[in-house]
Amino acid sequence: MLFFRESGPQEPLRAAILLHGRGSDEEDLLPLRDVFSPDTRVLSVRAPYRWGPGYAWYEMDEYGSPRESELAASVAGIVEVIEGQPLPVILMGFSQGGLMAVAAAAHRRGQGVRAVISLSAPPLPIVGTEQPLSGIPAFWGHGRQDAMVAPGRGQTMQEALVQLGAQVTGRQYNMGHTIVNEELDDIKNWLVALKK
Repeated sequence: MLFFRESGPQEPLRAAILLHGRGSDEEDLLPLRDVFSPDTRVLSVRAPYRWGPGYAWYEMDEYGSPRESELAASVAGIVEVIEGQPLPVILMGFSQGGLMAVAAAAHRRGQGVRAVISLSAPPLPIVGTEQPLSGIPAFWGHGRQDAMVAPGRGQTMQEALVQLGAQVTGRQYNMGHTIVNEELDDIKNWLVALKK
């Protein structure tokens, strides 16, 4: 069971699960709860593996890809959190967490997942021919000056979302490996449009 922090109303209509990047923890994305409507329960989850000053969802193998066993274990943990919510879930992740949001949604074949938000994420290691995210709305954002996850690698994640069948809204920003207010405004507007 993964550790998470929770905030929101007593009778929410939906849940948002936030997945931080490598070297951070569950406190990092919690301030982003204001992006979601007040009727949303927000859970910010801590990755399981110690890394530097914080935590990571997986370590890399010698080729720079996620270690499969750790990736699978983290996906299973996130799925457990999703299954604990009797509500439609929005998965939102930054960097490694962005990859995990897409991987967990694909593993669930979209079941219980209302939408996916993947920010500044590296590409998925494997994208098959099936479309497990068929019809699922996805927001993809990346920085043109991202030195941690090069823009070309980020673009590969956007392409993976399309291959997985998601309905993708993609945006690039004049930023590095971070999240800026313009991006948050775009996400907020996108979420409002989903409710219509």
